Amino acid sequence: MLKQETIGMSLNKIGITGTIGSGKSVLSAYLLGWDYMVIDADEVGRYLVEPGSELLNKIDEAFAETVLEEDGSLNREKLGEIIFADEKKREKLNSIMHPAIVKSILQMLDDRKGTIFIEMPLLFENRKALEEEGLRFDEVWLVDADPDVRIKRLMARDKIDEAYAKQKIASQMPAEEKRALADKIFENSGDLMALYAQVDKALEELRGEEV
Repeated sequence: MLKQETIGMSLNKIGITGTIGSGKSVLSAYLLGWDYMVIDADEVGRYLVEPGSELLNKIDEAFAETVLEEDGSLNREKLGEIIFADEKKREKLNSIMHPAIVKSILQMLDDRKGTIFIEMPLLFENRKALEEEGLRFDEVWLVDADPDVRIKRLMARDKIDEAYAKQKIASQMPAEEKRALADKIFENSGDLMALYAQVDKALEELRGEEV
């Protein structure tokens, strides 16, 4: 497979998204293995809220509940429980985080050429705001899996019970709505080779030549 720089001289931004537990990171890791540039919006966010950062201070001030650990780092588990249970608080957090994340991503894209993938869990939920902030996608790739599979993955990954896993999934846009909005859909309920085969086909179509 050719590296991403060979696809073209213009910048082609492709979003990777999917309901929680669908396997977005697996697809991203596969693309990284082929030397494509993949920006993980969650990783950008984690960097921006390091202890002592201006953004972390804003989050701490925005919530009456204590969301910081004793060492000054963000208590992600506590914050997650708060926002998954309260849509208004979730929107408050997004209003703080998203502009900063988008600004950082746009800086990373500056003067770049070729195809770049951006993994963003809540892309469809926040697409209008993202576009208003200057981040637009040429295509959006959706990773999806059967509901039971997503629940089991989430329970195993986050070490949570089934009820909380369902609550997390329910806090996002339904998978059916996301499928209707996506340019390409990747089924990820089975083995990884089946997913990789779908990605290879999509890359072939993207380049207009054999992988």
